[in-house]
Amino acid sequence: MKKSLPDYYRVLKVEPTVSDEVIKASYRKLMITLKMHPDFGGDHEAAVQINEAYAVLGNRTKRIQYDRMFLLQQLRTASIASDRPQKRTTPNPVRTAETRASSAKTPDAQSARCPLCGAAQPRSVGPETRCEYCRSPLNPPPQTGAFGRELFGRRAAPRTAKSHAATIQLARESQVQPVKMHDLSLGGMSFYCERALEPQQRLTFRDANLEAVAAVISCSKRGQLYLVHAQMLTVTFHHKAGVFVSTSR
Repeated sequence: MKKSLPDYYRVLKVEPTVSDEVIKASYRKLMITLKMHPDFGGDHEAAVQINEAYAVLGNRTKRIQYDRMFLLQQLRTASIASDRPQKRTTPNPVRTAETRASSAKTPDAQSARCPLCGAAQPRSVGPETRCEYCRSPLNPPPQTGAFGRELFGRRAAPRTAKSHAATIQLARESQVQPVKMHDLSLGGMSFYCERALEPQQRLTFRDANLEAVAAVISCSKRGQLYLVHAQMLTVTFHHKAGVFVSTSR
């Protein structure tokens, strides 16, 4: 069923980084101590929401899947909001003069470059804009704020292996390499790959949900693989609205 995911962490009144034990303790506190269970006189609809949230967050596999889907939903929402036209206001003569003076000292918008190949960007950049030469997305990622914390894989409990598949393609290379995701946030990602990458190296990241240009921040050896942290520079989403949610348990 296609619908927006509710914020289950808010329903259970916990932070996304808490352990499984805290999730369970909060659920019991809400239903028993605070008497939100219908048997104690609590509201039926509120109890249904709490039970639904615990059924997902109380299960490790479902929680990992929910974290990723909810983060992607937030990314899309923030991206759509950033693309909305700003409300027009009456120009301030003093501010307008200052803006013109400062613009004379800064490069024109047309001098901006593609973060992957360095080609000149068009004057106007939107969610679907791509470089005419390398076809990389040019739209900047949403600004980090309330959604800035990493939700995918970041919590107090030990990390578990993620089967989510993605690929990367380094700048000026034609080979596409498979990688295994580690974390995903509004501003970047980390993943495991088979070769070492240099800091500031540019790459294109692709998975079933998005395509992004990123710059390598760090790379460290982890067993037979390398753990790479990269900053997201531009991004476009394959699906613009909603996510598919299975209600079966």
